[in-house]
Amino acid sequence: MGAISKDEVALYDRQIRLWGMEAQTRLRSSSVCIMGITALSLETAKNLVLSGIGTLTLINPHEITNDDLQVQYYFDESHIGRPRDNVLAEQLRVLNPLVTIRVGECGQEISGFDVVIHVGAYMEAQHVASACRNAGVKFVAAGALGLFGFVFVDCGDRHEYAESTSGAEPSTTTCIAEYTSLSDSLTARVEESSVVRLRRKYPPLVFVFQGKCFHCTYVATLHSAYSVFYVALMAGVVDTEDELVRLVRSSLQSRSIPSDVVDHDIIR
Repeated sequence: MGAISKDEVALYDRQIRLWGMEAQTRLRSSSVCIMGITALSLETAKNLVLSGIGTLTLINPHEITNDDLQVQYYFDESHIGRPRDNVLAEQLRVLNPLVTIRVGECGQEISGFDVVIHVGAYMEAQHVASACRNAGVKFVAAGALGLFGFVFVDCGDRHEYAESTSGAEPSTTTCIAEYTSLSDSLTARVEESSVVRLRRKYPPLVFVFQGKCFHCTYVATLHSAYSVFYVALMAGVVDTEDELVRLVRSSLQSRSIPSDVVDHDIIR
């Protein structure tokens, strides 16, 4: 890919002033894949396209339904029955013709991407995360549950980045960050000091549930047993309140977290 044209400089002028020409060039040459088309990934895709990313690949062949029209503003009644990825790709191409937008296939090779963003379909997340780590591809998993959400990032064992300082003697230092894999994160034990911080950070309730939809741990600040159950029920994690209690107990025990971390209304 050649140098950034004058038209591109004019289009991306404000963000180039923010992060510089080098960062814009890197963004322009990057390739991102989004697996799963939800309201969250739609917003993510829209922002990436407007920022001038090089190539965006969308994967989600599921057909658009009436429910999608409530939360995905690029879909309308004429799109019902059509694949989500195809329709979203059409809409995004209008926003920025300079970006290459493709529709991928489930199970396709991921080694050609710089970043894979996995949204929804939580049971597949660990498999995708492992494949990305083996291929040296950065991985992001995210989801939104009403007012609550989560994000997990894995940039590999050694992720290089630069830190710049300004002043009389400006300098740039190359730093190394080490990320934990998704599989290791899910089996990590919480130290006693971390539990103390959790209590301080998430009063009056820390809600932890694991496994059924993501094999992962979510932490949300909720204020009553009913609101916890309602969110879990709407997310499809549990069917009954007793099932929620068992799930929370199991999660706490598997990670050696004291049961008094959560509200007594939940663990009874």
